[in-house]
Amino acid sequence: MLLDLRKLQQRLEKQAPAPIYLLLGDEAFLVHEAVQLLKHCSVDASTMDFNCDIFDAGETPASQVKDAAEMLPMMSARRLVVFRGVDNLKDKDWEILYQLFDNPVDSTTFVLTAESLDKRKKSYKKVADAAVVVELKRPYENQIVDWIDYLAYRAGLKVNREAAQLLKQFVGTNLTELNNEIAKLRDYIGQRKEVEPADVLQVVSQTRVDRIFDLTDAIGRRDKVHALHSLANLLEHGQSEVGVLAMISRHFRILSQLKDGQRGGLSGQRLATQAGIPQFLLNQYLEQIRHWDESKIQRTFNVLQDTDRALKSSSVPSHVWLENFVLKTCS
Repeated sequence: MLLDLRKLQQRLEKQAPAPIYLLLGDEAFLVHEAVQLLKHCSVDASTMDFNCDIFDAGETPASQVKDAAEMLPMMSARRLVVFRGVDNLKDKDWEILYQLFDNPVDSTTFVLTAESLDKRKKSYKKVADAAVVVELKRPYENQIVDWIDYLAYRAGLKVNREAAQLLKQFVGTNLTELNNEIAKLRDYIGQRKEVEPADVLQVVSQTRVDRIFDLTDAIGRRDKVHALHSLANLLEHGQSEVGVLAMISRHFRILSQLKDGQRGGLSGQRLATQAGIPQFLLNQYLEQIRHWDESKIQRTFNVLQDTDRALKSSSVPSHVWLENFVLKTCS
């Protein structure tokens, strides 16, 4: 049986935990959430110290894990045993665990976690036949704003759209990091309930913000060498190509709105509000728009659209299209 986190929640609302679970996926936050859910449903909090064992595959022999899984619960109907990171278990270790798969212990919830397993191997087939399999993959780019809304809701917050886009572009698709940043935002804004863009700029890791702004500022100054270096740095640190392009697009929307505001006679706070930026960033943007007239900005929007289509449809590596965008834009 194959589930995701939501289907696992729904299943556990209706029935007792199964004897064996396999949690598969590269999103640490979702794996943690699934383990916590199974822990809550399997063991009473008052007996957790006696009935919950968590082992790491690189540190604990499979035989010790098997012994723990076969123990009877103490003052509880069930116990929980978690064996984390079983991706690289050797065949001899799996052989020991096969005994648990063939004869599950009804009073134990046995949970194995792995980023991935080779589905062609006997080990995967044995555990998949015995276990409830839960896939916990990192969300797609277009799902992240919804996840931000959900994580903020859990923290008692609401994140406005602009702030959510900033979080997405600064942090990316890692839910653990997003959850950590939202926790910091909750502490930062105090009694307020809505997170605004200025809050994100103040709270999100300065190193992360600096990397993004290094790129957009270099493009804004039409500094080709610095822009290419900043782009390589961002991609090397795990920022997605689509996220980078979205941040560049946002930057040029701001430049365009500042041009419009200046034509309308706006300045200071009113101009910053028109462009949707904190006032403390206004001078930085105003310095850049000296390099851009309306026709150049429009041509850049056209190149951004072409690059976006290429990223989503071309077989050419994504970084090549971004480098090409920088070369065209900064020439």
